[in-house]
Amino acid sequence: MKIFGMLLVALLALTGEAPTAPAAPVRHLEYAFAIYPTAKSNGGDYNGTLSVDILGTAPDGGMLVQASEWWYYTLRPRQTRECEIYAGRTVRCDDVPPYPSEVELALFPLLARDFFSGSLPNGASSWQQKFELSFAKGLYVTATSMDLSATPQNGGQVVIVTSKGLFQQLDRRDRKTVEEGQFVYDRAASLPVVVHEVRSPTPTGSIYSQTAINLQLMKDSAMPPGTPELQPLPQPSTSSGRKTSSPAVAA
Repeated sequence: MKIFGMLLVALLALTGEAPTAPAAPVRHLEYAFAIYPTAKSNGGDYNGTLSVDILGTAPDGGMLVQASEWWYYTLRPRQTRECEIYAGRTVRCDDVPPYPSEVELALFPLLARDFFSGSLPNGASSWQQKFELSFAKGLYVTATSMDLSATPQNGGQVVIVTSKGLFQQLDRRDRKTVEEGQFVYDRAASLPVVVHEVRSPTPTGSIYSQTAINLQLMKDSAMPPGTPELQPLPQPSTSSGRKTSSPAVAA
């Protein structure tokens, strides 16, 4: 490996090219998250932190994002995933596994700049969003349709949005999942600050097959200086009843 590295440096010197550093994110977000079966509520505790870096715009018009999760019981974040989020709410992740987690897939479409464009600042509104989740260069595609209704609060700066949706895998498995959710959208930040979703495969309707996902925005690098940080969700308890600490949340 050492010899290979020396040869690479020599080659770059001959060609006049230098290795390029990874692009700095234009915006950094951190969400506390929780995911659990609805048959067993987590009591408001969080499981960890979702870190999202918005890298900018790709040549084909999509917004590049990188995300990784730091679970409270682990020493380091999970492997980073990179995806593109399009203005049409479609999320495309072309890399090989690992694919985005359920937590990431709940958030990514909501980051599209026009996802909440149907909400009105001065009154209740309703609209429908359709988008796709595409993995492995289109090998696995899920079509999604969501009916949304919004109610503005705090003079229209904050919008409470409820959703009912259907996720359908477009392959021979033909699996379907129904979704019900509630989001708190901040117009000034152009971000969902709270996300709550419950998803259940069909035709099974048992609560034991349902999954609940909670997200709460904790940090936003675009916040003006001096803006107080949002408080994280309560920390989970260990089997002994003591509270645990998470380096990602405490940072």
